[in-house]
Amino acid sequence: MYSLFIENLIDPNDLRLNKLQFEDRVFHNWYRFVLSFPPHLVKKYLLQFELGENSVVLDPFCGTGTTLIEAKKLGLKSYGVEANPMAYFASKVKTNWQVDHEKLISHANEVFRNCVNFNNNNGNLLFFSKEQESILLKNSISPLPLHKCLVLYKEISRNKETDIKNVELLALAYVSVYVASNLKFGPEVGVSRKKKYDALVYENWFEKIQIMANDLKKFGELSSCNSLCYYDDSRNISNILPPLSVNAVITSPPYPNEKDYTRTTRLESVLLHFIKNKMELRQLKQKLIRSNTRNVYVNDNDDLFIGDNGKIKKISDEIERRRIALNKTSGFERLYHRVTKLYFGGMKRHLEDLKTVLKTGARLAYVIGDQASYLQVLIRTGELLAEIADNIGYDVINIDLFRTRQSTTTGEQLREEVVLLEWNGEKKMGAKKESRNRYDQLIEEVFYKHYKEGDTEVYFDRVEFEPLAKKLNIVFPKNLGDIVYSYRYRTELPLKISSLLNEGEEWVIRSVGKGKYVFFRSPIHRITPNPRLSKIKILDSTPEIIRRYALNDEQALLAILRYNRLVDIFSGVTCYSLQNHLRTFVPNIGQVETDELYIGVNKTGSQFILPVQAKGEKDQLGIVQIEQDFAVCESKFPNLKSRPIAAQFIQDDLIAMFEFEKSEDEITIKEEKHYKIVPNEKLSDQEIANYKRE
Repeated sequence: MYSLFIENLIDPNDLRLNKLQFEDRVFHNWYRFVLSFPPHLVKKYLLQFELGENSVVLDPFCGTGTTLIEAKKLGLKSYGVEANPMAYFASKVKTNWQVDHEKLISHANEVFRNCVNFNNNNGNLLFFSKEQESILLKNSISPLPLHKCLVLYKEISRNKETDIKNVELLALAYVSVYVASNLKFGPEVGVSRKKKYDALVYENWFEKIQIMANDLKKFGELSSCNSLCYYDDSRNISNILPPLSVNAVITSPPYPNEKDYTRTTRLESVLLHFIKNKMELRQLKQKLIRSNTRNVYVNDNDDLFIGDNGKIKKISDEIERRRIALNKTSGFERLYHRVTKLYFGGMKRHLEDLKTVLKTGARLAYVIGDQASYLQVLIRTGELLAEIADNIGYDVINIDLFRTRQSTTTGEQLREEVVLLEWNGEKKMGAKKESRNRYDQLIEEVFYKHYKEGDTEVYFDRVEFEPLAKKLNIVFPKNLGDIVYSYRYRTELPLKISSLLNEGEEWVIRSVGKGKYVFFRSPIHRITPNPRLSKIKILDSTPEIIRRYALNDEQALLAILRYNRLVDIFSGVTCYSLQNHLRTFVPNIGQVETDELYIGVNKTGSQFILPVQAKGEKDQLGIVQIEQDFAVCESKFPNLKSRPIAAQFIQDDLIAMFEFEKSEDEITIKEEKHYKIVPNEKLSDQEIANYKRE
């Protein structure tokens, strides 16, 4: 599995074989869990989806990065989301191909020598703490190999150069499990009877580093395509990625079985300090799709999402019937029927949330497997997932058979399949309009609970959503704030509310205290760039490494503003970045967030506070955000003159910037400029002369 070259993954007909075969060898083998999601399968669907050069690929359960690496090889930008910290770390490291291989070898040499000297001069062994030991399988690793791993970890951690340190830590993760530990891997991780009382930890680690450095040397030039990894829950992707940003999804989510995915990486997660105690382990498990009974908790409610699915209910009932008939009474066995519903409910939550980031026409491939782990009741995972997707608006294109395997409990052939979907927007829903988005139902109910004919202001409290959800018998969202946030910044209010408006009006939702809001009838305020405004060319000062890894989202825009001093240029004062993503409480409004705060000073010594809102090309800039920025300035910086700024991508390298002012409680645009960020050869002497005359 960890051989230096996996011949069956190489396509002999691939014309790029000579260039890419060595990359196949190690970038997929630096660190991975199982071969259930092979690179050739990912590549097959990347090519089948016929993605353009500007396409973006997402893997919402990215594991150790197979999809991201294959996308990178084909020159495609990609996002990965992973809730297991060890897997997330592996993905992040494996998709960074710009590490200096010579520095890596040089530093690893120094680490190796220091580790050997430490062992020769110190007879005291290092151990895990009792808290760390309590979350490991007993006898996972013997004292002397553990001591060597801890010595190696300490030496690596001294390095201040993060990229090199991360590669070295990833090599240590591999060696700790496959060289130093007593672990064995089958359907589940366990401890071997034959213990390793010593191991060549340092020698094997350095050998692994040499392999990795060699690959970095050969394939550094293939690193131009950006891959971004996020450590987060795949059921909350709309909180991570920009709307309408993804062209394709290729992923292999967990299957509904009794495999505890956190145990597979427990030793290295503890060694690298990703998990320190039982509380952190619990927090990790709560971020995962509920696919086994060891990460089910009393307050879980994902099962409510599929309460109306007869097939899943029938399977769940059959599991419980068999449990009772077989007199299975352990705590875990009592959860078998529930975890089945929690799993499919979590997958439905994921697919619902995913819609917000998909472009129309996006294509999706989910590698999924049938299961019979729960008292031999067969679960046709692919068929059920396809049915759920179809019910919520996806087009089911096909279910491809990937391979079959034999059940270890029933002997039956189980299918591993690729569920192929397409997203063509909400237009498919048509007749299914009665199953409206639950946010729409809740916002309508809370609005009409308080609205009286002719009202221009409708006040409500966020806590009202919970009893209304129970009354409507719909799933109660875990993140209450997301309901209001969605209608303030992401989506239109339901027609039943917006139809009360006159032409040229809109409902603005304003914060008026902690958890308190008001619908305010207001003239439409659309802050959009003026297409007839001239473009001012500015020489690009953005570092090449930022350019290489930046996507056209808020973070990329904030970086470009900072490196090109655009806030200074636009405002006419010298500005200094004070804080990113300030979250603070403002009296009579509640919690607000500002993308970045600048402090400015002019030539007379006057000082200013400049809050900046940054938006991607597809995002909306709302007047409410500017109102909040004024409020933040008045509350937190009362002695400084406030100059709220907004910036938005119009297209690549073309940025609209706005400054706002407030008079008589009305906010207006004081100034708007458009800046085109260009390389030196794109700014002529004549253009510079023209600017001089203005």
